[in-house]
Amino acid sequence: MKPVRLVAVAVLSSALLAGTAMAQDTTMKSPVLKAPVFLIMPGGLTSCSISCPANESKTDFNARFQTVIPTATDWLALVGGLQWGWADSSAHGPIGFFGAIVPIVPLNNATRGWLSLSLDPLGVTTGPGGKGTNFFLEGAAVLNIGAKMMKTMPVFRGFGAYFLIDQQLSRVPRDLNGDKDYWNPTLIWGGLLQIAPWP
Repeated sequence: MKPVRLVAVAVLSSALLAGTAMAQDTTMKSPVLKAPVFLIMPGGLTSCSISCPANESKTDFNARFQTVIPTATDWLALVGGLQWGWADSSAHGPIGFFGAIVPIVPLNNATRGWLSLSLDPLGVTTGPGGKGTNFFLEGAAVLNIGAKMMKTMPVFRGFGAYFLIDQQLSRVPRDLNGDKDYWNPTLIWGGLLQIAPWP
């Protein structure tokens, strides 16, 4: 099965399972899909970050725009967005991504809302000259600064800092020995601001 189809099937299956579970609880009146949340996420992107041939690691400015669609369960949200390194002509071109956010609810509850941790299966599509859509597994951490420290400042209630580790799992790049390199993630980090709906 092609990676993009695999991701689509996984996301749809998760949404259907969530919907089935909610349908069994007649006391729940929340819709399966909630209103989307729009984020701007400027920061940096480091490619070839861990296992990498000499002098190939590179960090560029990264402009990221992300839409999150929460669901009625705390264990699943849908996500899609675009990012690119427009500040440098040699930086990465436009990259589209889509998939699911699977929050690690017990850990998030343990931090009392300060941290949001998740594992995100994603389809990632590069622009012209790329190799189509690949399957990535992303580990995400968001520090909810605005929600915890700026509750009285509406503009900043949706402000936070994020750190993402993205490992490609389809068409895996090969190392200097010709072996598939599963320890060569892309690191993405920066600040985020919720721009709609107003937090």
